[in-house]
Amino acid sequence: MRTRKRFLLMVATLLGSFVALSAQPAIQSNGTVVFHYKAPQAKSVVLEASFGKEDMQRGEDGTWSYTTEKPLQSEMYTYCYVVDGVPQTDAKDANVVRDIKDTLNYFIVDGNLGAYYKRQNVPHGTVTQEWYPSSYSKSIPWRRLSVYLPAGYEKNEGKSYPVLYLLHGTGGDELSWLEMGRLAQIMDNMIARGKCVPMIVVMPNGIVEQDAAPGYSRLGTSVAKGFNLASWFGQTEKAMPLEVMPFIEKNYRTIANKKHRAIAGLSMGGMHAMAISMNNPDLFDYVGLFSPQTDNFLTDDKIEFVQKTTKKIKDRLSKSKLAAKIKDVVGDRIDNLSDVDIYQDVDEKLQAQFAASPRLYYMAIGEKDPLRLLLDKYRRKLRAANYEYYYQESEGGHTWENWRCYLLDFLPRIFAD
Repeated sequence: MRTRKRFLLMVATLLGSFVALSAQPAIQSNGTVVFHYKAPQAKSVVLEASFGKEDMQRGEDGTWSYTTEKPLQSEMYTYCYVVDGVPQTDAKDANVVRDIKDTLNYFIVDGNLGAYYKRQNVPHGTVTQEWYPSSYSKSIPWRRLSVYLPAGYEKNEGKSYPVLYLLHGTGGDELSWLEMGRLAQIMDNMIARGKCVPMIVVMPNGIVEQDAAPGYSRLGTSVAKGFNLASWFGQTEKAMPLEVMPFIEKNYRTIANKKHRAIAGLSMGGMHAMAISMNNPDLFDYVGLFSPQTDNFLTDDKIEFVQKTTKKIKDRLSKSKLAAKIKDVVGDRIDNLSDVDIYQDVDEKLQAQFAASPRLYYMAIGEKDPLRLLLDKYRRKLRAANYEYYYQESEGGHTWENWRCYLLDFLPRIFAD
């Protein structure tokens, strides 16, 4: 008996030591959160978190600490430590996520929202990354996408599923919704709770100049950038029905009709979802625009200017002695500018889209989002034409906290009947 007690005491001591070494923020019983970061030589340490920026206090042993003044609501929070002006993640914390070019630690406060973002004891789907052939950029013959398959997909070989095409924002890639968006955890938990139907979710890389997320490129050229202007000119949008969808419908058991297809995206991905759906009114019955960029700077008159200017440049290139060298530098970007016509004749395209009666046209945005005024303008256009849509406005701005919530709200509304 004494031997067993000594053994249990030793285990408890070891576990206590492990917890003491763990760098995960400690969530207190009152809901406040305590952060510790050991940096004995540092002159200053600042906690930069998704809930705010706070100075940390140095202890005698060189451990810097900060405790939130108020309890944190149920949510996923990202953070890093700025040590003497240099952002750093905590190497002792295994919970790491990437947001564009920033690597961040994260933690989840359990509760209403956090429960959906955590890996729970429920049946789990699978996530794969696939390479598909692409032709809209001559220098990138293969592109990468992510696919979520619901639990039971492999076993139920005779069953086909509806598909949600889920698009990232500027600076994102095929991993954004999986990492910052917690897509796999959300899908597992929503399906297990009966909140949405089992579905396939496809997350393509919508960056024209990249074939894959940083670190996964076949060409070795993927670099995360916060703004991707080349992805605003129509190539990504035109590729969806010509390249992405045929690949998915050939390789996965999808229900390949409008009633069982949805498309949604955040920010630039919302703009892409808007353009793809209005140019292909018979493809998607469900459209979701999360904090979307609804007013592309390429209005009809500017599109004509771009097209005329492009033609002049191409004509001059063909006559120039430096044509070959210049072509090597600009690649196929000049040719791709011809795809901006996807943003032409918006009123006529919307008329055709709503004449085809989409089951859901969903829009959501934060009250402090800088894109809200543009969305207000777009909504006035839809109202003037008596087009039916669903709209919700939340607190906050252009953030993942909002986009995850919009996804949670959007999922139960699609493929319900």
